Amino acid sequence: MKNQTPSQALISKSWKYFIAVGLIVTLAGLGATSLPVMAGVTISTLIGIVLLITGLVQVYHTFRIHAWKEKLWYVLSALFYIVGALFILFKPLEGLMTITTIMIVVMIFNGLTRMIFGFTNKNLPGSGMVILSGLLSVAIGGYFFFLLDNPEFSLSLLGTFVGVSLIFEGMSFIFLGLRMKKALKA
Repeated sequence: MKNQTPSQALISKSWKYFIAVGLIVTLAGLGATSLPVMAGVTISTLIGIVLLITGLVQVYHTFRIHAWKEKLWYVLSALFYIVGALFILFKPLEGLMTITTIMIVVMIFNGLTRMIFGFTNKNLPGSGMVILSGLLSVAIGGYFFFLLDNPEFSLSLLGTFVGVSLIFEGMSFIFLGLRMKKALKA
């Protein structure tokens, strides 16, 4: 293998890593889909920790600002971050419901913006697919929104979404690693 180009040398080492990472990510996705409420609570707890750290950093930053007009906005922003974080951390199921609701609203809004983009740019190739994908996002998001009253569904949606996403991402890593291995033999 002394006649390998630098890219072939990199591929000969890294295809195994892609498959290993793909297997780990796929297994994490299977775990998340089999325990979606636990996965959702874990995700919302991580979001709560990030919000708390962000709020505390902003509190620290307010001590460096001397003008009250600017300081007031940082204090209010820090309070929102900290209160939101504490809500999520001390009420994990309610935090999960809130994050799930926000996710559904973002899904609907994202679908609407894609539809608007597609309709306003009909001359672009693929605009019909953009409109269709936006319509599907709005329809699925609307369906999910009406199912939020069902506690089983609403508590498991975030974990299921993340689990399915991890499965697809893991499988893509595995396929990429296999393609790299195949390219190496060619």
